[in-house]
Amino acid sequence: MKNTVILKSKTLLLALVLFVSFCGTGISQTNAYDAMSKTELQAKIATLGLGFDSYVVGRVLTPAQIKIAKENPIESKIATVKNFKDGDLFVTVDKDSNVVIVLYKRKKNANKNDFKVMISDLMMQYGEPTAEAHGKTIYWNYGEDGLITEELYRTVKSQGQLETLVVLATVKFNSTENVETMTDMIAMMDKKNQQGEKIKKADITSDNYVMIQSDMLSMRYKK
Repeated sequence: MKNTVILKSKTLLLALVLFVSFCGTGISQTNAYDAMSKTELQAKIATLGLGFDSYVVGRVLTPAQIKIAKENPIESKIATVKNFKDGDLFVTVDKDSNVVIVLYKRKKNANKNDFKVMISDLMMQYGEPTAEAHGKTIYWNYGEDGLITEELYRTVKSQGQLETLVVLATVKFNSTENVETMTDMIAMMDKKNQQGEKIKKADITSDNYVMIQSDMLSMRYKK
């Protein structure tokens, strides 16, 4: 996959954040994971370490984070969860246990530098993505052994066996602009012409978001 260098309303937020099924590969929920209690599954997801700063999906909020949640609540339409905001980060947690279920960030009207920073940060934290979809979505899919590599994803896909991949959690980046278009624009803006001046081109903006969640874990809160 080509290297890239690098969240209007509460209604939209809730629609996107609360239990969105978005994994890029088919999910084969084995009996082992189906048989796990919610607590066991949360603990397993937490070991993947997927999150922003000190917020990690599957991990319980710290006392400081609980304080932030009380001071910055966002209405929830699902009785079993609560939502709140910490800076530019939106968080969905289990109301009883304070376990993090979904993490979401959005950047509207992002310019080339915003795009570059967001992608760079994701790649530095999670490495090379598992897959791209429709030119505007990038996935980092995680399984039992950690990140599902692009090589493994392509191999399994070529064999028509994507349904055999067990995806425990996903980091998903989505942009309203084609990722390759944004990447090419960044390269051109950074390139210098023969006179040593940067080539000028009309800037393109995009609405970008990153969402981190486990479909398996989220499904437990739909019931």
